[in-house]
Amino acid sequence: MADTDDLISSLYPPPPPYVRFFTKENLAKLDEWKASSESNDEPRDQNDSIAAPPPGELRFLVPPQPPAGSHYRGYGNLWSFEDKLPSLKEMGLRQLYPDDDDIITSKTKIKELHKLLDSLLLNFLELVGVVSVQPEKFHLKIEDSKLILININHILNSYRPHQSRESLIMLLRKQIEAKRSEIVEIDRVRSDVKEKIAATLSGLTNKPSRSYDQSSESLSDGSTDASIEATLNEITTKLLN
Repeated sequence: MADTDDLISSLYPPPPPYVRFFTKENLAKLDEWKASSESNDEPRDQNDSIAAPPPGELRFLVPPQPPAGSHYRGYGNLWSFEDKLPSLKEMGLRQLYPDDDDIITSKTKIKELHKLLDSLLLNFLELVGVVSVQPEKFHLKIEDSKLILININHILNSYRPHQSRESLIMLLRKQIEAKRSEIVEIDRVRSDVKEKIAATLSGLTNKPSRSYDQSSESLSDGSTDASIEATLNEITTKLLN
């Protein structure tokens, strides 16, 4: 049972130690301290927050300032605030295609990809030759192949925004075609229903007046048939229009 309790208690990390400072009394003290600081006209930074931290345990109640600059560090890596594909030079790698990769056209990128693929094939052939002659120097060609593949991958990653736009365009086109097909099918069914209703009403209006023969006496309701025919004609006109 003790092992089970330890396992359950270790599923989530414990709360930070400063959580015990978030009490109603400390919050009230923090509001009083802020009011007194504003009345004393203490210096503030550009984010309009109090520059000097509050004294004692009240400083744990004030959220930290957002990181300044263009980058921040998290989970051991350096991240940029701007969602932009970093260049190979910024990542400390050698760039094998022109430096102005931000302004080169799509055709130029395609040409550079063809060049890099040719270089990769040639480098592989050279690797095979080196391994057969001087196996101890194979790592040089391996590093060259890695560099070529990194450059190819970087050019392909630059197409991600274009790929997203084209994928969205294709999705919207498929939805439009599906809606148009549904509209055509609805119009077809509507026309079929109208034709069937018109044929049914036409058959009813062309039907001869009913007569009943009871004890050699024939009864006909001419006036009733005329009213029915007028009603059916009115219904047909409304449906066809």
